[in-house]
Amino acid sequence: MRLIAGIVLTLSACFIPGRVLAQEVTDYQNRIILHEQADVSKNLFLAGWVIDNGQVYSTSNINLFGGLGYRRESWWIESMIQRQWSAGDAKLMLDNRFQAQLGPRRSLYVEVAPFLDRKAVYDMVVFEQNVWRGMNIGAETENVHRPGKDSLGAGPRVSVPVAQVSNFKMAIALAYQLRRQETNALRFYVVFNHRDKRE
Repeated sequence: MRLIAGIVLTLSACFIPGRVLAQEVTDYQNRIILHEQADVSKNLFLAGWVIDNGQVYSTSNINLFGGLGYRRESWWIESMIQRQWSAGDAKLMLDNRFQAQLGPRRSLYVEVAPFLDRKAVYDMVVFEQNVWRGMNIGAETENVHRPGKDSLGAGPRVSVPVAQVSNFKMAIALAYQLRRQETNALRFYVVFNHRDKRE
């Protein structure tokens, strides 16, 4: 608990901007993520995600993903069909995700998802650096490119692994996104990863 409190206080003191840079209202969000990889062969696997996006001021949504992935020693890539449901709307996307270890202490995550039912592209990039006993600091950017005004955001993040039992891992993260001409977002992530390894 002291570590989590320290993360919150550090972000609040160092990163959360004042009224000059941010709106007076912050959208408090939680993102619960379930990620499954089931090996088909040494390098190929089935990929699936369930993501619940709870938001105070913006529209909450839930997402289901399913597709195929390919893995090498220090990176993996997944390509999936994504279905997103929110109040009064449903979206269909072709979601592509790439994650790599850039050496022993750095990681990169890139996601690009063209919409299949409208003219738009979603993307997210996360870069993290391990600084102390599994604690990572870094930055994330999350955007939707569409006709008219794009939705753009970026900001700092901190993540901490919580538990690992066999092929099951749990981590938490906290991020603050500065959103251009939108409500800024303080987001708490809870991430569950599981790999069903082929024997």
